[in-house]
Amino acid sequence: MKQLCYFLAVLVIGGCTAPQKEYIVKVSLLKLTPEFMYNREMVYDVIFDSEELEIDSVKNKSRQLFLKGIDQLKNKKNAASAADILRKSILVFPEAKTYYELGNALLEMGGSNLKEADDAYDVAQYLQFKPAADITYKKACVLNRKNKGGENDEVVIGQIFWAFENGFSDTVKLYSDPYLSSVRGTEKFRKMMLNVKANKMTGSTGNAFSVFSGSFVNLGQPFSVGPEEVDMDNYRQQSINYNFAQFIPEMENTSFGRDVSHDFFYVGKVAETPVYTALIFSSISFWGAEMQPVVTKLVTYDASGKLIDERIFAAQFSAEKIKTGKIENNELVLEDYRRVWAKPITEVPFDKNSVEKFELVATAKFRLDDGGKIQEVSVPANYSDSSVFAKQ
Repeated sequence: MKQLCYFLAVLVIGGCTAPQKEYIVKVSLLKLTPEFMYNREMVYDVIFDSEELEIDSVKNKSRQLFLKGIDQLKNKKNAASAADILRKSILVFPEAKTYYELGNALLEMGGSNLKEADDAYDVAQYLQFKPAADITYKKACVLNRKNKGGENDEVVIGQIFWAFENGFSDTVKLYSDPYLSSVRGTEKFRKMMLNVKANKMTGSTGNAFSVFSGSFVNLGQPFSVGPEEVDMDNYRQQSINYNFAQFIPEMENTSFGRDVSHDFFYVGKVAETPVYTALIFSSISFWGAEMQPVVTKLVTYDASGKLIDERIFAAQFSAEKIKTGKIENNELVLEDYRRVWAKPITEVPFDKNSVEKFELVATAKFRLDDGGKIQEVSVPANYSDSSVFAKQ
């Protein structure tokens, strides 16, 4: 008892006389390990920790690896090398699209890799990969590669049908896919496709563009990107997968090797009429630790997904040169700014520097017409046109 009283006395005296200190709890980022790479709860915890701590450098490193993996898979046609790099990307920071592309690489490799491919697609689905129907389709391919002697034809065909019901519509891919060749000649497949056509005639199934445009949240108008928001950091959670490259020409023109390293992210839908749909998305370069170039575009499409018009809506071209945008009642105001830093950026790191002011360089006005064209209203001579910016 005496010892307890003495202990309490020390606590009281210490609490009264000792100088107060602030203790900062540092939470270390939970790191994903190979054995837990397909543990959905562990993956979620890693993502949650990263979002809480805002570890941008970790995400950027992961995306650099992702793009190298895509280069190996799509350009170099080396699925095994792609799988190794994509696994490394996931271990740095897990994302839905990386699991999906890892599943694609493992699907190509076949054999004992098919179980892991299935696991990768499962995690991509858990992380809400878009479009979800593509995962359903890919899982049908995995199942059919395991399908010995046609014993699971009915299950595979049912999976394909379910993919159509959920928005899959690429019949060109379906009829040329080597992983589904064994079921395409069956009577069950023929009947399934008749059902798909019947559902399409009654409007039960969508097309590729409706799935693409439906992946964008409705922003409505007014919508703006101000000088403090041009890095589009708040929109980097959900990237656009490469199955939608037909609607984003830059994706098809991008070489995923050392020269180009861009990823594409949904921003939202600002207009939708029977004639056109207006979408906004961002393209971000992940080479470089800070001040990555970010280009945000407003693009209009017709009902079939054909591009009508496009214009850079906002951008961070460099540490100093930026563009902001606003759309309200289909009227666009686009402004060029010079970002002025408190200290020279060549001498002081960005994390120890601050923006002193934004100097307005030029203001241009445009109008989104009833046909989806972006018409000039007033464009001063000192305004830098989007097409010029895009080439810089």
